Amino acid sequence: MSDFSSLLGKLQNAAKEVNKSKQTVGESTQDSGRSRAAKRTKRFHGDRSKISDDNKLPLQNSTRKITKPRDVDDLKVDISFLCIGAQKAGTTWLHNMLRLHPQLSLPSQKELHFFDWYRKRGLDWYSNQFPKCDEDCLLGEITPCYAVLAEDKIAEIKYLFPKSKIIFLARDLIERTWSAILMELRNTVRGMEAGEFTNDHIAQMDKREREKFLREADPSNYDDNYFMERLQHSTHRQRSDYAYFLRRWLRYFPKEQILIINYKDISQRPREMMDEVFSFIGVDGKSENCIKDEQLEMRFNAASEPQLRQQIRPSLRKKMAKYLKPMANDFNTLLGELGYDWKIDDYSSI
Repeated sequence: MSDFSSLLGKLQNAAKEVNKSKQTVGESTQDSGRSRAAKRTKRFHGDRSKISDDNKLPLQNSTRKITKPRDVDDLKVDISFLCIGAQKAGTTWLHNMLRLHPQLSLPSQKELHFFDWYRKRGLDWYSNQFPKCDEDCLLGEITPCYAVLAEDKIAEIKYLFPKSKIIFLARDLIERTWSAILMELRNTVRGMEAGEFTNDHIAQMDKREREKFLREADPSNYDDNYFMERLQHSTHRQRSDYAYFLRRWLRYFPKEQILIINYKDISQRPREMMDEVFSFIGVDGKSENCIKDEQLEMRFNAASEPQLRQQIRPSLRKKMAKYLKPMANDFNTLLGELGYDWKIDDYSSI
């Protein structure tokens, strides 16, 4: 009996030691997790004194292995160009202008969201989203959310379409984010699901519905804290960090295959801009041969009611500028590295 008691005591002591070890490992893992979370928060909230490892990678120097997609044999199209964003930066306008060129073919539906939302539908489904056209026709699509794709998705696009041209429209960060948050607010008031982007359709509402909608979607009914909280949400924060995700694309596509467009060109020099886009994609002819002046002046997706298009109040603009300034400066640095002679506002005057 004494031997049994001794053995039982040893087993109990061993069990205690194992539990202590597990607790120590668990605490260490939690501390490590908190440390990583703190680093992520620091990076996304504007501290660029220490550039992240992702940003230190030189162009075209990804170590990720590009693997062959399992359904690659189902692919029936060759995509010549992708417009990857930015959201609320004129991509709908560009979609409509590109569809006017006889040598270009785009899906009637803008934003296929294949590589971010619907990849499980397969490359056969993706191929069938493009209208049939002549052999000389070039295919492309516009999905602004592609800008923030994970690296493995970009790697897959590179494997499938290695010569594809990548287009990105860059809008002032404050104006872009403000427009995106207002759209989100309107959609939330409507009770729409994520990804459902439509016009206001206020004309279809009865008087009571219309009054309720306008009241709840009126930005003046929300304080600065509401908008700053939304700005710092990953949805808007990531889409405002142009340089961060463009560097990710540049690991797979050389700068010669990426065109960054100044959003201001849509209003200031739309025809010259479209000529540049056509030349970049590789189609013949000038925009004057297929796009009329009145078509260039068309605007899309603007809120239909004046109270839904309010300008940013000065107090909020200052807060947004402080938060977004490091991202604006980082993007301007990248523009210089790539050889562009223009910049977006760095908010130094605010």
